Amino acid sequence: MAMKVNREEHGQDLVLAVEGSVDIASSPELRGELRVAVEAKRPRIVIDMSGVSFVDSSGLATLIEALQGTSGYGGKLCLCCLSTTVRGVFELANLDSIFSISGTREEALQA
Repeated sequence: MAMKVNREEHGQDLVLAVEGSVDIASSPELRGELRVAVEAKRPRIVIDMSGVSFVDSSGLATLIEALQGTSGYGGKLCLCCLSTTVRGVFELANLDSIFSISGTREEALQA
C-alpha cells in the first residue's frame, strides 16, 4: 500500500497523519514533510500513525532524524496511535524509550 501524509495545522503545532507503509520506498516522502516542519522550527510535531500498517528500518531512521532535528531547537516530536504491530517494532528496536509515544492525538498535542 502506498503511503499518504495529511498535514493538519494546530496553531503552531503540526500533525502529520500517515497512512500505509513507511518503508524504503515511501520514507523519502515522509522525510521531506518532516524536514519542512523541522526547518520551520515547529514547537511540536505529532505523527499520527493510526493508519500505518508497517515500518521498516528506513522508516525508523527517518523518524530518528526528525527527533534529532526537533531536539536541536528545543521542539518536541511525538508519535501517537501506533498499532500493536508498529509498537512492537519500536519496542524491538528499544526506541519506545526514546520517542514520546501517546495513545491518542489529543495526548500527543499536550505532551
